Amino acid sequence: MGKVILITGASSGLGKALAETLSARGHIVYGTSRMPSGQALPYRMIAMEVKDENSVQQGIQHIIGREGRIDVVINNAGIGLAGPTEQLRAGNIRELLEVNVLGIVRVCQAVLPHMRARGSGRIINISSIGAVIGLPYRGLYCASKSAVSILTESLRMEIAPFGIQACCVRAGDTQTNINANRIKDFRPEDPAYNQRFSRVYAAIDREVEEGMPAGEAARQIARLIDKPRLRRYYTVGKPLQRAALWVKRLLPDALFEKLMARYSGI
Repeated sequence: MGKVILITGASSGLGKALAETLSARGHIVYGTSRMPSGQALPYRMIAMEVKDENSVQQGIQHIIGREGRIDVVINNAGIGLAGPTEQLRAGNIRELLEVNVLGIVRVCQAVLPHMRARGSGRIINISSIGAVIGLPYRGLYCASKSAVSILTESLRMEIAPFGIQACCVRAGDTQTNINANRIKDFRPEDPAYNQRFSRVYAAIDREVEEGMPAGEAARQIARLIDKPRLRRYYTVGKPLQRAALWVKRLLPDALFEKLMARYSGI
């Protein structure tokens, strides 16, 4: 029997690919979007704004009311932020943390009472390889994804006694529309960072365009639905990006930072 699966941020990119993949495998999939379209899809789209606690609670209650349960939550909703840390505006930082970190907390808080009552369930949080490797001009984005990783580690221990599992997926660059939706925050009139940031930002866009196809990333993540026991971390991405996690462990800090700066275009 198919599982009831909730995927946040499913209107495009990885979330949409996950919804398509999992519904094709016979699962009952609910995707969320701030403004879902009326387009006919093989899965259901509902309105949910992860920055709004009431919206999250209403979305969860809607699914429970229709299906009686939620077996799996994939916390995929997220936004990007790029710019020199010195110049990032507080409003953009708050927006990033509201979506990438607090959004996951709100969804977990809304769904966990139902999972506890059933004594089962699993939560899959989508993080980033950037949670482990600090990327220039994406420091706050990396910090938000690092928060997701550590949050998941803590959550696993808290919910294990109730028969609920959680894991974190550290995703590399994936071919999505994050380039169009990323917040770009810098001062073009200030020459201190402009040339370097422009080079790095072009590299960021290029890496996404050349990243793993969203469908392939979705297929790898979809395998986690049926695993008997979830590990803390799974890594999805192109081989070079996955290898960077091991290279960081092996190389001296100064050498690794020099390699990352050169790779990023600084």
